[in-house]
Amino acid sequence: MFIRLCYVSTRVEHDKNLLEDLSDILSTARQFNQEHQIYGVLYYSEGVFFQCLEGHQAVLDDLYGRISNDQRHINLHRFPDQPLKQLYFSKWSMKYVKDSTKISRFFAKLGLEKFQPYQLNNENIQDFVNLLLKIDNSEPAYKTR
Repeated sequence: MFIRLCYVSTRVEHDKNLLEDLSDILSTARQFNQEHQIYGVLYYSEGVFFQCLEGHQAVLDDLYGRISNDQRHINLHRFPDQPLKQLYFSKWSMKYVKDSTKISRFFAKLGLEKFQPYQLNNENIQDFVNLLLKIDNSEPAYKTR
């Protein structure tokens, strides 16, 4: 069964700069995900990561266990998994959405002054995921073939 697993976490500041961290996370995720038929999206802003992964439940549960042990972030919050009939991010082993005014407007409509994905709930998380799916400022060079 396919599921969608979404979580948020806070970046831990350390010796590596943000661009190094993002590059490392994306290259590792893209290679692993391609090998394990996992698809998804990553968004980072305001010191917070939001990631959505789609694939087989057992594979994603195992991956989330490894993600939970990654020292680059803390305060992980996993949203309730969603069963899927189809994969929506199947074009991307890991889509990366750059900072977007559309996302700022989305959170402003929720009454939030900045990107605060910890405040998402079951009602609005799907709308946020749909927005990430539609935003076309990702890096096309990293699409799966």
